[in-house]
Amino acid sequence: MWRLIAVSIIWAFSFGLIKGKLVGLDSGLVASIRLILCFLCFLPFILKVSQNTVRLRLMLLGVIQFGIMYLAYIKSYQYLPGYLVAVFSIFTPFYVIALNIVFDKQYRDSKTLAVSLLAVVVSILGAATIVFKSPEEDAYLTGFLILQLANIAFAVGQWTYQRWADQTSNAGNMSWMYLGGALFASLMTFPQLNWGQVEVTNEQVGVLLYLGIVASGLCFYLWNSGSKQVSPATLAVMNNGYIPIAVIASIVLFSETADITRLLIGGSLIALSIVISYQTNIDRKSVLSD
Repeated sequence: MWRLIAVSIIWAFSFGLIKGKLVGLDSGLVASIRLILCFLCFLPFILKVSQNTVRLRLMLLGVIQFGIMYLAYIKSYQYLPGYLVAVFSIFTPFYVIALNIVFDKQYRDSKTLAVSLLAVVVSILGAATIVFKSPEEDAYLTGFLILQLANIAFAVGQWTYQRWADQTSNAGNMSWMYLGGALFASLMTFPQLNWGQVEVTNEQVGVLLYLGIVASGLCFYLWNSGSKQVSPATLAVMNNGYIPIAVIASIVLFSETADITRLLIGGSLIALSIVISYQTNIDRKSVLSD
């Protein structure tokens, strides 16, 4: 659980960097650079996964959870203002639980199902209370759909990792997933990119290094390994755990304004959703070595 909490804090402080610091860079280029940096950081662990069939599965999973997710997520910023990216990201817990309901028969026990759905609904209500604003334009449907593709891809990745991961090394698993995601994003982006028009400032280089190594490389490793230690309901609601922290960070660090009442109510609802989710928490103690 501590891994999911740590990631939520780091992501909360990273949320505004894409919109605020990477303006003008191609969304596919940003996704590709982040994933290449992820892979390079975990390259020393790549031989810890020895079976070729597992390697191929992990690469495919990386294409979904990281390649498709990142390309769609960063692309959505071209259609949506930052606050709507936050608003439309709150549905990921629903997708995580839906996958468990559809594909895991043991999860359809009436009590477990009811408690899980209650936790997810409370989490979404809490997140919506904090970040929701009425869109001022009708042209946001495209951005909404693109972002839901990112949310679904990330949810599928979390759910599948628990089933496809090699049982000897989380770091080895992530190296192959990052390789798959980096190859996919690069193949989708580099051939159609006008390299002559690519200009990256020193500040943007620093932001990309931080996002690729810390917010992506380290955090996705912690998130996926942490996902194996909690119940599906807790994993689902923790997908919204960063939202109240992100709002607090925007107030403290960037002097932005926010409705404190909504923040307190929404944050309390998200905390309550985590407490509710623990009723289903047959904690999955990870057997992986790192």
